[in-house]
Amino acid sequence: MKLNKKKIIILLLIVLVIILTLTFSILYQKNLSVRAFLDEYLFRKNITENTLPKISIENGHVFAFNDYLVCLEKNVLTFYNKSANQISTLEIEISDPIFETCGKFLCIAEKNGSKIYLISNRNIVWQKDIEGKITNLSVNENGYVAISISDTTYTTVCKIYSENGSELFTNYLSNSYIVDSSISSDNKYLALAETNFSGITIQSNIKIISIDKALEGSVDTIEYNYSAPTGDFIINIDYCNYNNLVCLYDNHIDIIKDNSFSEVTNFENVNILFADINNKLVQIEKRSNGIISSEFELQILDIPSLERKVYTLDREPKSIEVFGNVVAINFGTEVLFINNSGWLIKNYTSTQEVQSIVLSNNLAGIVFKDKVEFLSL
Repeated sequence: MKLNKKKIIILLLIVLVIILTLTFSILYQKNLSVRAFLDEYLFRKNITENTLPKISIENGHVFAFNDYLVCLEKNVLTFYNKSANQISTLEIEISDPIFETCGKFLCIAEKNGSKIYLISNRNIVWQKDIEGKITNLSVNENGYVAISISDTTYTTVCKIYSENGSELFTNYLSNSYIVDSSISSDNKYLALAETNFSGITIQSNIKIISIDKALEGSVDTIEYNYSAPTGDFIINIDYCNYNNLVCLYDNHIDIIKDNSFSEVTNFENVNILFADINNKLVQIEKRSNGIISSEFELQILDIPSLERKVYTLDREPKSIEVFGNVVAINFGTEVLFINNSGWLIKNYTSTQEVQSIVLSNNLAGIVFKDKVEFLSL
């Protein structure tokens, strides 16, 4: 049998490319020196302060929404594109905002006030004056809104609205406070994170309500009710990847799927410095690397498979921000933007302290005391 030298050479080249790609990927992920060299000289991912489009701010509130950065100042909501050009404004009666975004929707309300607005693109879809004080809100990708209200005859009231502003139903809590809420992407379930402070110790509960049963007037609308161990404090919940509810506590992280829960991370076993939820579960773990040295690892976990992507950090971050496919890691005068595959998108450095980062679709706002710089991702 005669060997085909050309095919053998092609096969060897393919194998070589695969080996080099794997080696390159491992070195890039694990070796900080190699990564820094390639990012600076090959990929040119390094960005410095004062080289980007920017706007000046005084006492405004800055957040990201859809493809825009938005600034609320003196009851005016101003929209900017990625080039920092003003494209439109909206007048709203809000000075101290709480807000949530999802897809093309922005829900914004007066903190401990009564005004609330749902905005799509750059238009007000609906606005309302609520009886009581708004303490928490959530919105899903279809524009369904959940509002938590205090200062009524009940400890907390939760109202649910459709995308056109129609009130669907109200849930009353006599003894618990709503810490967070989340609406599933198919509009079928409302999850409430509740905490009861009336006893000697804290009692946190997760309650999942069937929106369909509530609309039908059913007496029993509760699909699932979970009481966490006494003393565990619930911080945040979010539906990820369809109907997987991720629950972040002060000492562990759970996933509730198909009316059963499983623990993902226990903080007693690992040293988790930061954790957040947005499509993925993101956490930063501090690991001992010797008697006096430590290393820090960004871990991005897919939901529900828990497949893990890792990015090694050379020092401890000050804060993180998560949105969609991007994780922003703030070190103070340096910000790393990492995608969900564990690859660096941009490395931003400044001479002054970065106050915060806001993220939207392919756009980041780097917020300083007197300005915001616009970084396309």
